[in-house]
Amino acid sequence: MPIPQHQILMGVGIAAICVTGLARHRWLLANTRKGQTLVNRYGETVARYVVWFLCLLGMTFGSLLACGVIRPMTW
Repeated sequence: MPIPQHQILMGVGIAAICVTGLARHRWLLANTRKGQTLVNRYGETVARYVVWFLCLLGMTFGSLLACGVIRPMTW
């Protein structure tokens, strides 16, 4: 069964956003409310690891979605 084009586009988009977030993690922590909350609550090191983990998780999910390993429900 071929992979739908919108599924590939969504997976690549999710992975691209997460790569950008990973590359700009310092900006995310310094200039967003959620990033500042993480830094204030847990410290800069733990906040950085949280952002890295979430970005890596998103990259993995997006890649698996684009490859067709993860298949969304279809009606």
